[in-house]
Amino acid sequence: SSLALLVARRALRAVAEPAMRSVSLAALVAAVGLAQLAAASLDGGGLRGATNRSLSGVAASVDVGSGVLHDHFVLKRRYDLAAGPEADFEIEEHSDEFLTHSCSDYTNDGSTVFSRDGNLVLKVASAGKSGKSLNSGRIMSKESYRYGLFTFTAKVPKCNYVWPAIWLLPGNKDGQGPYGTWPCSGEIDVLETVHDQSFGTFNVVAGYGTSSDGCYPQAQMSCNTCKPTYCTSTTMNSQSQADRYFVQPTNCEAGDTSWEEHTFVLNWQPDELTTWIDPVMSWDAQGNLVKVEPKAEPAAANGMQTWKTYKRQSTPTWLAVGDYHQQCFPAEAGADAPFDIGFKIVLNIAVGGYGGAPCVWGADSCSTTCGGAIGSELIMSDISIWERIE
Repeated sequence: SSLALLVARRALRAVAEPAMRSVSLAALVAAVGLAQLAAASLDGGGLRGATNRSLSGVAASVDVGSGVLHDHFVLKRRYDLAAGPEADFEIEEHSDEFLTHSCSDYTNDGSTVFSRDGNLVLKVASAGKSGKSLNSGRIMSKESYRYGLFTFTAKVPKCNYVWPAIWLLPGNKDGQGPYGTWPCSGEIDVLETVHDQSFGTFNVVAGYGTSSDGCYPQAQMSCNTCKPTYCTSTTMNSQSQADRYFVQPTNCEAGDTSWEEHTFVLNWQPDELTTWIDPVMSWDAQGNLVKVEPKAEPAAANGMQTWKTYKRQSTPTWLAVGDYHQQCFPAEAGADAPFDIGFKIVLNIAVGGYGGAPCVWGADSCSTTCGGAIGSELIMSDISIWERIE
């Protein structure tokens, strides 16, 4: 399946050894317990999507040729996923009808979000009463974060037209932040994947208010905080592999309805965001994270990388929103706006709704064609946040 129509839909809608060691994060946890733009005039449509912990804002730059990061990070928080999810997350209750138009109806009845065997589980639990939606799970962290290195270890559901995601969003489900509602205050997608794709997509999404439908030059920029009209500026590019990283082969006909457990790593610093899949991570004698490097490229990847970085100065869609933030929020916005504010962690399983999907909200196909998604689970075994130190 392709994400070719997604932008349009969005617009509408350890004890360490003395010497440094290199191991996978999963092993450590076990051991120590050009611009693509679209515009819209719908209020609140289009996105998949307190407190504010400010992490270090000094850039830790990734080598663009090798994907290697050398720096120092201290563990700030490891979520207790064995505890009930209500302690650290808001369990969301709303439909996807006016967000991504997927079949998902996010509920909080204990069947779609829960802890099991020390893990946090999100599940497509059942069909809605009308048969035109599916009851699924979506959560948002109560705490927000500004910069840092994030690790997510998860088994991700596949096939049956599921659309699971690990991402960050400011404020609430509408992406309400200091620069306005979505997309003006931004979105960071660490992982999006649909149906039978063997890859994940990593995207940064931003936008600016407009005086009318459309993007510049068809419409002029407006300091309207993205209400009611706006232009979406996203790195998503379905015509190339630029936003993709290889995860593992997926064969739905063979019943591969879940990927194996993988670790997704996001390094978010001023002017730069990078994601890796299963990187080799190294710690010093004090247990500080000092190196992240891409894993060896699997033969099945066929040249697709296992990491991706966006630097502001070389990312046209990021640069495209600079005037909006500097002119409309001169006292608040940094050069890397909107990615200079607090974001919250969001996890969810949507079903259908993406470009080319055979089911959308309110259609009988939610429980027929896409009904096989019932039982799909996103299983999180680790969520950790690391702060950069001098």
